[in-house]
Amino acid sequence: MALADSIRKTLSPRPQPGELSSQGGLDTWAGVGLVAAGVLYIVFAAVGGMIRGVLGPIGLVPLIYLPAMIAIPALLANTLARLGDSRTATPTIAVLVFLAIEIVIASMLGRSFNAIVFQLYIFVAALVMMAATQRGMQERIIASMVPMFYVSVFGVLLNSVVDFPWKDATFEVMGSQQGAAREWMAGGVSRLAGLSRASFFAAACILIGYCATEPKLNSFAAKAGWWVMGLIAIHLTTSKAPELAMVLLPGTYFLLGRLRGTDGAKRKLFANIHMAVWVALIFLGPLIAVSYGRELFPNGPGLGRSYSSLADRVLTTWPQALALVNWHDPVSWLVGRGLGGIGGPQTIAEPSRYNPADNLAIYLFVNFGLGALIVAYLIFRGGQRAIQSDRSGRRDFAMIIAMLGIGMASNVIESVFPMMVLGLAMARKPSRVARPVKRRRSRAE
Repeated sequence: MALADSIRKTLSPRPQPGELSSQGGLDTWAGVGLVAAGVLYIVFAAVGGMIRGVLGPIGLVPLIYLPAMIAIPALLANTLARLGDSRTATPTIAVLVFLAIEIVIASMLGRSFNAIVFQLYIFVAALVMMAATQRGMQERIIASMVPMFYVSVFGVLLNSVVDFPWKDATFEVMGSQQGAAREWMAGGVSRLAGLSRASFFAAACILIGYCATEPKLNSFAAKAGWWVMGLIAIHLTTSKAPELAMVLLPGTYFLLGRLRGTDGAKRKLFANIHMAVWVALIFLGPLIAVSYGRELFPNGPGLGRSYSSLADRVLTTWPQALALVNWHDPVSWLVGRGLGGIGGPQTIAEPSRYNPADNLAIYLFVNFGLGALIVAYLIFRGGQRAIQSDRSGRRDFAMIIAMLGIGMASNVIESVFPMMVLGLAMARKPSRVARPVKRRRSRAE
């Protein structure tokens, strides 16, 4: 009964506190569609292996694309319905213009149509969260991350003693065989995926899911206990970047706790410094590592249990990713390779050159060139806005830091949970949320 009530509240067409009022029937159902798509994205990411393992053998493979099938018409309806509201229309139009320009650039650079479409498909989860956040509806989606955190932790811990039946399941998509879940080894150690499709998906679900869950836990003991459980589960996935981000997460919470008693100016300054350090690690760290990689790892990545995934990235993955771009051409500096130039989309058009990037900045630089700096600015601005929010700012700030932690040495863009946090960071929340703060300040003056 509680689950039914929760679903009813999540998908209710009535605006909830903090949400923009509806502008008609199309707008109402666009909002419901965005929330439904966002929730399904999260569920399908957290238990994607199980879903594919069940749907594949019975011929219902198309249902694995249900989140996108709901998201795309919902995004289109949202764009049309909210054209009269500058709070949502302006950022939406800006995103559409940016993507339209990028599509033209990618086509001119020779990227295949299928690769461009695949890249846009990857971005849909972020666009859903951006649109929902601009409407003030992100709380409904984030709420679904809480149960998925517990499910993901349980799934990985259970996977440490049980082999799930779908790990060897395959199904056909467009003439090619696909696995329900990705099972592999790293240095002779199994990378556990839990109920998800792959270990890095499970690790992202747990890390960001914990950030969503932490405010709901009433005691320090509960927060610490579930942080330990989450850390153990991430360790079992052997995903190093999410594990390091989870280890460092208490430092972010300590900072945020200390900031509670400071005035607005100090709070903004300290938060900006913290965010700037992380953004610098993401955008400058790989370039420094590539330049001095041989000095950092003179013995190479190693073999077996001495294998270092970080060394492999510094010495192989990152240099090869950057080499995809012709950096001798000034135009390439500006636009990169265009949409579909790296990561998953390469598996369609140029599988022999496939490179996962394994770093948020490199992924963005290869796709957008110097346009990646726009994304870096929007992430930084999202952190600024989060720390000044009196509602969910502490949680959102921690989620953004966690997303950057994953992006330090992982393919953050192509994983749903970090993708949604990227959308949350880049979105502009309803301006009316800030008005009560302004009125309080004016009275104090």
